[in-house]
Amino acid sequence: MAPTPVHAQVVDSYPGIDVALDAALEAGSPAVTRRGFLVRTAASGGGFAIGCLVPGLGSVGMTSAQAQTGASASGVTAWIVIGSDETVTVQVPVTEMGQGTMTGLSQIVADELRVDWSKIRAKHAPVDAAHGGTNASPWGRFTGGSLGIRLFAPGLQQAAANARQMLVGAAAQVWGVAPSACTVAGGWVSAVVSGTRQSLSFGALAPTAATIVLAGNTPLNQYPRLLVGTSPPRVDLPAKVNGSAQFGIDVMLPGMVFAAVKHSPVIGGTVGMMGTKPSGAIAVVAVGAIASVNAGSAGALSGAPGYRGHTGVAAVAGTTWDAMRAVRSLSVNWSPPPDTSKNDSTVIAARAAWLMVNGTPIVAQDFNAASLSGGFAAPNRAIAAATYQLPFLAHACLEPLNCTVRFTPATTSASGPVAPTCEIWAPTQAPDAVRQTALSLCPAATVVTVVNTLAGSGFGRKFEQDFIREGIQVAMACPGRPVKLTWPREQDFANDQFRPMALSRIEAAVAPASGRITAWRNRIVTPSINAQRGGDPNALDGSAVDGAIDLPYAIDPMLVDYVRHDTPIPVGYWRSVGMSINTFAVESAIDELANAIGWDPIQFRLTNLTNPRLKGVLSALKTFSNWGAPSGTGRAQGVAIAAGFGSYLGQVAEISVNASSGAVTVHRISTVIDCGTAIHPDAIRAQIEGAVMQAIAATLYVQQTFVNGVAQVTNFNRYRLLRLREMPQVDVQIISNGDAPGGVGEPGVPCVAPAIANAHARLLGPGARRRALPFFPGSGLSEM
Repeated sequence: MAPTPVHAQVVDSYPGIDVALDAALEAGSPAVTRRGFLVRTAASGGGFAIGCLVPGLGSVGMTSAQAQTGASASGVTAWIVIGSDETVTVQVPVTEMGQGTMTGLSQIVADELRVDWSKIRAKHAPVDAAHGGTNASPWGRFTGGSLGIRLFAPGLQQAAANARQMLVGAAAQVWGVAPSACTVAGGWVSAVVSGTRQSLSFGALAPTAATIVLAGNTPLNQYPRLLVGTSPPRVDLPAKVNGSAQFGIDVMLPGMVFAAVKHSPVIGGTVGMMGTKPSGAIAVVAVGAIASVNAGSAGALSGAPGYRGHTGVAAVAGTTWDAMRAVRSLSVNWSPPPDTSKNDSTVIAARAAWLMVNGTPIVAQDFNAASLSGGFAAPNRAIAAATYQLPFLAHACLEPLNCTVRFTPATTSASGPVAPTCEIWAPTQAPDAVRQTALSLCPAATVVTVVNTLAGSGFGRKFEQDFIREGIQVAMACPGRPVKLTWPREQDFANDQFRPMALSRIEAAVAPASGRITAWRNRIVTPSINAQRGGDPNALDGSAVDGAIDLPYAIDPMLVDYVRHDTPIPVGYWRSVGMSINTFAVESAIDELANAIGWDPIQFRLTNLTNPRLKGVLSALKTFSNWGAPSGTGRAQGVAIAAGFGSYLGQVAEISVNASSGAVTVHRISTVIDCGTAIHPDAIRAQIEGAVMQAIAATLYVQQTFVNGVAQVTNFNRYRLLRLREMPQVDVQIISNGDAPGGVGEPGVPCVAPAIANAHARLLGPGARRRALPFFPGSGLSEM
């Protein structure tokens, strides 16, 4: 038996992927159907790999099983590999960005397969047709929306159950007993044979198991769970601690050159004219989303005017530092877009205010809206009306945008033509999209290989393809050599796909005697992420109203509508997306209603709540936070709740305010989360802690502003994150009720801002309520 390591470990996919599987796929065997399930012998070690479709939410989508051996199983999507060395490798379709999904999925597999945690390995699955598209999920392979466990766990669990049954079948064949006579534990199959208990390891059974044909899917959860609900050592941490983990920024290849980029300082600007190539630069390359004119697909700046229309330039040099110096010194005359004054924060805000009154709305939710006037006009009603304002935000990932690309043109060998190749190493949240981006830029018949590296945070930014596109463009201008493109921090901040700004005007009425909300009207003005990406501009953008519709409160009548703000500032998905905007407005307004009738904010919410899981969360939170009894003098508490991403969460913020400076100190954030089945409690707590830290900065300090299209914040010195000493005590209570797992990466963000704002208003009085974020705009690291 092979030695057992102390911890489960991450198996890094860099620098290669499953070569045998790739070769088999390229051989062109029949495609696997959506309901196909195959088993193949592993390419190395005599083990075997379980291949299954990872289904969408709530559907397993597999009805049969088939065993195949050798390279003939070329269409298999292999997610679980069992080696003859007794290791079990889970090939994870989710990008590990620190959120712990790689570990959670591995726990589910280990429990169902009945294998010791010490034998578990995990790696990013190969990025290919077998592991992507609808073979990964109905929406393809991506990481976002707190869907990592929810979307991919059902298929992996079923794969593990089927693998276990095949191992049992193999042991039963060896011993001449019925499969029902066998038990499984710790990576071993055991049975009493002729009066003697015998055992065979998974690795020893693998060759025989590969010949087993199952009649159908194996029932799940036949054994008690030993790992799910506990917090075993995370599979990604050992490599991160010892430095062997490979993030995108860590990729190093023989013969590599390095590139850095700069874009038009004015958003929407393009390359006009440029000076000579800087000293020390190997090449300069035009990059950007706009196709070049008479410059070829690579966009090399050879002195011809063909580079006009590109949005940026990259310099290639022998080191990243040399490339950054070269691109900074490169003289470029930029062609600004027409009327840059529209890209000014002051103008954008004024336009939003105008649209609030005069814009044409799209109805997002209508509950008897025709009765709204009656709900407001009824006697003995308290009215609250306010406008809430939120800014553009940068993603500010600690690992800057980067990717490594090697493009090799088509050649001819003794055996005939050799197709061009494009190899990409990237910390991406959307590996399928990276592959498609390469196919769209490279010559026809290019063989594209994508290696999904670890990512140093993402928050939605690394879902985008702009930095991937630029890396490919630079590599095509430097054929045959691997090129690592890195965005300098200033470019990362100034050319983000920003969290949209927003205005939300809420008018609501409440009956003082009953505490019931009798009318609710909310108009939201914000840019549309969907419309900017080619979606129907006249359709409702769900991300714009997420957190503002389907409220957990009994409100009737109610009208929520949306006005699209066509700002040219590029917008994208930021952690918790629309909920990070609309929960601030909704939960602030709920508190203002409670204050209008003199009710306790928690009791007011409980009176109006209809969602039983949120009621349970809020009741638990009242006790957990010691509501009504702050832990120090001069402090106040504020509460907010939300349902989203399949989970239910409430938070209480305990704060104080400096009487002289007005500075806010957040002392404690108490969180209660009902996320169904809690897979890895420590990972859940870590996600809440990180979300709280990010959300406090967004509440108090950070924003991105623009003057005539030029971003004003270009580094962390003006993007004020929390200092270590400012991190509050974060207490987390997890309600694990056995329901399907909910998301945890994003739910910890939305409630922080309204909880702090509500505490601030309770401490200083309603007249001091903050309805615009951040509290302290323009704060730098040296301030507050």
